[in-house]
Amino acid sequence: MTKHAFLALTVAIPALATEFPPTIPAGPVEYSSVSYDTSYNNYDAYAPAAYAPAAPAPMPVASSDRRGYVNLNVYTADYQVRGMGVKDSLSKYGTSSLSASYTLPNRNLLGMGLHQRISGEYGVIWDASCPLGDTPTARLSYALGKEIFPNLVAEIGYTFRHGGLEGFMARNFDGASHRATQEIVASLVYNDYQKGFFGKLEAGAGFYGLTGLYFDVEAGYRFTDVMVRGNVGADLELSFGVAPSHGYWGSDVEGVDAYRIRAALLPYTQTGSFGRDARAYVKPWVQCSWSGSNAAKIDRAADGAGPVDHFQITVGVDCGLNF
Repeated sequence: MTKHAFLALTVAIPALATEFPPTIPAGPVEYSSVSYDTSYNNYDAYAPAAYAPAAPAPMPVASSDRRGYVNLNVYTADYQVRGMGVKDSLSKYGTSSLSASYTLPNRNLLGMGLHQRISGEYGVIWDASCPLGDTPTARLSYALGKEIFPNLVAEIGYTFRHGGLEGFMARNFDGASHRATQEIVASLVYNDYQKGFFGKLEAGAGFYGLTGLYFDVEAGYRFTDVMVRGNVGADLELSFGVAPSHGYWGSDVEGVDAYRIRAALLPYTQTGSFGRDARAYVKPWVQCSWSGSNAAKIDRAADGAGPVDHFQITVGVDCGLNF
C-alpha cells in the first residue's frame, strides 16, 4: 500500500507544479502597435535625476573645420618683415593692418582632398614723410593645400605684394620701376590645440621685383591657464623664429635676416564667448628681434643706406573674428 501511494505522489507532484497553457481565444487575433524606440534617455519615470546622463560638453572647433578669419592689427610699434626691423628713418611711428583668409567650401578638389585658400592684407605705415609710409602696403595670395597629417597642413601658392620693405628694395636698389613683387610660396603649418605645440616652415621664391629665396621657420608652445580670475583667464604663447634668405635682398645677400622671440597673451572667458574656441579674440603681444648676418650685406647692397635695424623690442595688439 505504501509503495503504490509513493508512486502516485511521484507522478502527481510534477503535474501540480506545472501551469497549464491558457486557452486559445476563438476568432481573429488582434495585435497592438509596438514601439521600437531604443532610446533610453528618458529616466524621469525610472530613476532619480542624479542618474540621468549629463549633456556632452561642447567640443573645440578644430582649425581645419573653420573657413577663415578677419584680423585687425590695431597697432604694431615697428614695421618688420619676418622679424627683420627697419630703421626709424624709413618707418618711425609703427604700422596697422587688416588681413583676412578664406578657405573655399570644396575641400576635396580633384578628388585628392585639396582645398583652396585666398588671403589678403592691407596696411598703413604711420609716417607719410618716411620712404615706407608714402604708400600703403598690400598683399594678395592664392594657395592649394592639404592636411597631410593630423594638425599638419601643407600649402603651395602665389603671392603678390605691393609697397613695404619688399617694394622699397625692388624700386630703389634692384632697378625696378615699381614697388611690386611676386613669388611662389610653399609652407608647412602645424597647430595642435590639445597639446599646445605649433610651428611653421615657409619658403618663398621671388621671380618679379625681387628674385631669390627666403625662408621663415617658427616653433612655439601654448601654455594654458597661466592666469585665471573668476570667469576670465588667459593662455600664453611663446615662440622662437629665424628667417634666412638666399639672394632675395640682393645677388650676394645670403645668410640670416633676423632672429625673434615672441610672447602673446590670449585672454578668454569660461563661458566660451570670447577667446580660445570662440569666434572673437584679442591678442596683445611683445617681440624681441635681432638682425642676422645679412644686415651688413643688405647695407652694402643698398650703397651704405641699409634699412635694417639691429635690435628692436616691438609691442602690438591684434583682434579678430574666426568663422
